[in-house]
Amino acid sequence: MSKPPITHLVLDTSSTNEDYNGDCDYCLIPMTVDYILYLLGYMDEVRRLHRADDAVYSLECWDGSFSFFQFNDKLEELRDVDGNLAVDVPRGEPILLMADPQFKEDDFQRVECQTVQIISEDVWWTAYVKHTNTRIESAHVEKRTLLRILRSLGGDWKHRGNPGAKPIPPAIRRIHDLLYLDMRGARTFYNPDKVRDADTLAQIAEIVARYIPRPPPVKPDGI
Repeated sequence: MSKPPITHLVLDTSSTNEDYNGDCDYCLIPMTVDYILYLLGYMDEVRRLHRADDAVYSLECWDGSFSFFQFNDKLEELRDVDGNLAVDVPRGEPILLMADPQFKEDDFQRVECQTVQIISEDVWWTAYVKHTNTRIESAHVEKRTLLRILRSLGGDWKHRGNPGAKPIPPAIRRIHDLLYLDMRGARTFYNPDKVRDADTLAQIAEIVARYIPRPPPVKPDGI
């Protein structure tokens, strides 16, 4: 079975601490058709919610698919889809790589509380440097850039409210992350064989209970 097409997006970052960024100079996001449709679906959902209630401006979703890395020599060898060297792309502009950068685990920095921030026209990725209150934020990516990447991967976004890209409810996304989002060293990744402990099952039960009441305790026979 063939793997779905994938490309990698590299973005500049900023830090809430002007003197420290945990060596999180760039953000690396694997991009697939399904992931882009997921983002586009939520962008349309934000627009719909904002029209119904102008106090709704954005959505924040847990997302462990991306990584942060320090500027390194490998970046000088990578080229974007237009054939330009990645280091020659103007600062602030997204870099869409031609091929997998083949980074290793040690290339990525230790972060936590990873999220994707979604508004109607932009998305960006955030996290905290491990064991600090320093928040790292990627550059924003416009909807038109996501559409360009989607087309380059052979995908299609036909219209707003595309039924083929129904947003995943945040509760389901959170359960998915509890089941599969794993960490090894400084790298967070989705692991289909992640070991689930009692605490994980308790967190999933708590999320489900927000929507479906817990069943009543079973009474012993004869009572």
